[in-house]
Amino acid sequence: MISLFIATAVAHLLALLTVKKYPVSILFLVLSSLFQTVLTGVLLMNESGWNFNTQNACLVVSWLANIIVIGGQFRLKTLRSLLSLIAIAIILWIYFKPLPVFSKPYALFIDLHITLSILAYSFLFVSSLVAINLALQIYRLKKDAFVSPDLSINSLLKNEEKLFLLIVIGWLFLGLSLLSGALFIDNFFGNQMGHKIIFSIMAWILFSILIAGRMLKGWRGKKAIKLNLIAMALLMIGFLGSYLVIDYIL
Repeated sequence: MISLFIATAVAHLLALLTVKKYPVSILFLVLSSLFQTVLTGVLLMNESGWNFNTQNACLVVSWLANIIVIGGQFRLKTLRSLLSLIAIAIILWIYFKPLPVFSKPYALFIDLHITLSILAYSFLFVSSLVAINLALQIYRLKKDAFVSPDLSINSLLKNEEKLFLLIVIGWLFLGLSLLSGALFIDNFFGNQMGHKIIFSIMAWILFSILIAGRMLKGWRGKKAIKLNLIAMALLMIGFLGSYLVIDYIL
């Protein structure tokens, strides 16, 4: 188990150190994702059910984010650097400050709701990292329009298209997760996770406005980035905040 933690962290570190060399860096990111797949499975599942706490929720989102970035062929250096840094931080957090194991029995409809939620958070999490990278890209382009091929207007537009694709996919999964929760979970709006649902609904509405603004008015650039980050902040308050309260306060 210790070797699995070390292998995952080291592979992410190598991906970070070689971030300027895309083929090499992406190879290490693939390797780290393979290790993280095994680590996530070992920590998240057992015979009794899911071990879902703050740490494992962060780990599985990080794992899915790796896969999304690899599959989307994102060449953005800041995005991939942040992804590896966050993964390393989560791995160290779990290794040095592990939370108690508390298993939740497997249940089809609840598991469906959890899966949809995790997919939504993962896609929207990557979209927020892309948005941060694009904000830096826009800033650097304003200073010098010919910095490098990776910072061209065409590159910016392509990455912006990918950003909105991530937002739409995450928005759809978030809507489905809210719907599945309302349909299949008893007292969905009245349990101890009620505030999480409120923040998730607020985030879903903001993402809806952003998507509508993009389709109807062509929103892009700073306006789209700011609204995306605000919506993601609400989602993270609801998602991560809820788990932190349950694991560290209650």
